[in-house]
Amino acid sequence: MKQELVLFPLNSVLFPQGELPLRVFELRYRRLMDECGKSKPFGIVRIRYGSEVGEPAFPYDIGCSAYLVQQVALADGSLMALAIGDRRFKILDITVEEDGLARAQIEWLTLDPIVEIPDNFTEIAASFAQCGDELTEAGSLAWRLAEALPLSLTEQQQLLEENDPQKRLNQVSAWLLAHPSDYI
Repeated sequence: MKQELVLFPLNSVLFPQGELPLRVFELRYRRLMDECGKSKPFGIVRIRYGSEVGEPAFPYDIGCSAYLVQQVALADGSLMALAIGDRRFKILDITVEEDGLARAQIEWLTLDPIVEIPDNFTEIAASFAQCGDELTEAGSLAWRLAEALPLSLTEQQQLLEENDPQKRLNQVSAWLLAHPSDYI
């Protein structure tokens, strides 16, 4: 199903059910916050070319929809907000408005099939549960691990674009094996 989303291009990757703090000072993104509020999703997309501030940036095709769950006005006129990732999407077409705010026609990517957490990851999943994040399937575990590990933006984007939750978890596992001293 096609839908329109207002885009928030960043030098960050947001995963489904992940959290992303935002500092908003440009008028176009304040307008996004006003328009979406806490009930309408918007799209977080990683910037392929360009920058976060100034001229509109060109994003990657795959992003994650998000909802605002907190918003606080600061003394300098900017806003601090917390966004929670929801669903992955693919950009079909982008229109840039006069003030630089981008709107995209998107299609939702298929929701992950339920894939059981492999035995060699059950202890890791249990450690997330001790922190209050009860993970019951491989796709969600891969997202949480990707947030916790010092992956590059390119690696994070590759994981966001991977449709198979088992392959996604295997990519994270391969990273862990290749970088044993980076997370201890």
